[in-house]
Amino acid sequence: MDKPFVLLAEDNEGTCTLIKALLQPEFQVEVAGDGAETIEKLKARQYAVILLDLLMPVTDGYAVLEFLKRDHPELLPRVIVMTASISRRAMEGVREYAVGGVITKPFEIEEVLATVREMTGIDPRPPRGSLLSSGMLLLLADFLRQRWM
Repeated sequence: MDKPFVLLAEDNEGTCTLIKALLQPEFQVEVAGDGAETIEKLKARQYAVILLDLLMPVTDGYAVLEFLKRDHPELLPRVIVMTASISRRAMEGVREYAVGGVITKPFEIEEVLATVREMTGIDPRPPRGSLLSSGMLLLLADFLRQRWM
């Protein structure tokens, strides 16, 4: 069976490294470092899940949401917004797009994996013997957080 494609729209290298390490055993992960690149990738391929940072260079995540709302509203439920801004105004702005979920930064890696797995119809619990269930990925996450975040 082919692995589902996940688009990770994030400009922080450490966050990208962490999320890719988390998801790649089960998903094909493509990274876009800014909103303009995200829009180009969305035009070229269908993604099972879109992890979208709101604050990115060139074109921000809100512009990506506007693009999706205008040209591909059917994809909005596949979007998981990742944001450090948890203000009421920001959350109301995101809710207007009817996205599939919101994860606030700093996030727990288990939450990211469970959300992506659930959105793709996979049991949200990590399989036995996986890096996450063994705790190895948690150690990697702590190391990467200390180094890049």
